Amino acid sequence: MFPRSTLKRSEGAQAMLADCPRDSARPSRRRQTGRGRLAIRAPVIVLCSLFFGAAGRADAQDWKLVGNQHGIEIYRRDVPGSAVVAFKGQGTIEAPLWKVASILLDTRRAPEWADSLKESRVVKRLGLYAYIEYNHVGMPFILRDRDFVSEVSIEVNADARTFALIYKPTDERIPPVTHFVRGEIRSGVFLVRSLAPGRSTLTAEIQCDPKGAIPTWIANVFQRSWPVKTFEGIRLQAAKETTAMPEEFKDVLAPTVRF
Repeated sequence: MFPRSTLKRSEGAQAMLADCPRDSARPSRRRQTGRGRLAIRAPVIVLCSLFFGAAGRADAQDWKLVGNQHGIEIYRRDVPGSAVVAFKGQGTIEAPLWKVASILLDTRRAPEWADSLKESRVVKRLGLYAYIEYNHVGMPFILRDRDFVSEVSIEVNADARTFALIYKPTDERIPPVTHFVRGEIRSGVFLVRSLAPGRSTLTAEIQCDPKGAIPTWIANVFQRSWPVKTFEGIRLQAAKETTAMPEEFKDVLAPTVRF
């Protein structure tokens, strides 16, 4: 990632090496090229792209608009007590609310649209409106993969015509894969609102800790592109004729067909 002559003086490089698998602790010269550097940075965006933070519950004036791409507004916000910046995406999905909600709840098909997501599954249902979710996110060869275990709550509001998934840490004990780094989703929200038949808005916010030794400057600089990738993935998934309600959540999703 860095020339050998500067590696000892670079705190960022040392942090990256600390996060490497043992057999990758000494990168080759090919890995130190500009192309390799970009390959390392990009998946950091994806690392938390499925998990959206409660930072959005702060006052609106805390958010700063930093971009607008393909009809997706991108915001950032400083999080008190954290060096990692929070990001938010807001935009429309040309699909009814039930379909967008089905995409978000269908963990088995999530890798189809979520970049670098290797596995997603429901560990167990805690009740009609709550469950434990496991996610495995792939990283470049020089970094260890991350996995996350979260408690997810479902909120359906017929009067407001909204659907939400709310993520928080859990004490559920699921042994980590030995060569993964166990991250933590500190808080998160997907909020879908029905605008009209066949049209919805989605607000997605992020606040999670990938743990390990990923330098925060990488996450802060490159994380701002995750909303666009996430929205575009969901839009493509919503256009598929095969997108349907996942069987295990039909009991929750059935009422949203009327929204």
